[in-house]
Amino acid sequence: MTNSGKIRGLVVAAFLVIFTTTFANHPINDYFKQHKNDPDMEAKVVPPKMASLFVDEDYPEAIDLLQSMTSLKYLNYYGDKSKIEQYANNAISAKGSYKSLLDEVDGTRVVKVYGEKKKGTVRKIMAVVQTKSQFLLIIGTGKLTNKQIQGLPELSKEIQ
Repeated sequence: MTNSGKIRGLVVAAFLVIFTTTFANHPINDYFKQHKNDPDMEAKVVPPKMASLFVDEDYPEAIDLLQSMTSLKYLNYYGDKSKIEQYANNAISAKGSYKSLLDEVDGTRVVKVYGEKKKGTVRKIMAVVQTKSQFLLIIGTGKLTNKQIQGLPELSKEIQ
């Protein structure tokens, strides 16, 4: 291997380390890791395109959203209202630099979506859904439009 090949290999390796470290160290990912083994907490990492096959056809917005995502994971907790409020407040506190994209109240269901936009699309998202009996945190990546972000409440109804 020539010196230029070695240098190119080192540059690529350094780029990959920086890229994966930047993505993996976001506060919301730390929050996920911290709570994924909590009692009564369901934690899943799901291939979004496969998950779209299991979504009810009555929710085309949720199917479209999933098919545009490249990764999806979630925390789902049913239980005590005070614990749900605590989970929701702490998850929102872990949003880091994500900006508010959607804030929707539907009866007793509150959906808050935060994300990071790049070149006109939302690349990283997190959604916090809170009801009287459920806390749901959805974390994903992809190239999502603002219209697709509006479909997150529909997706949250499917994760139960």
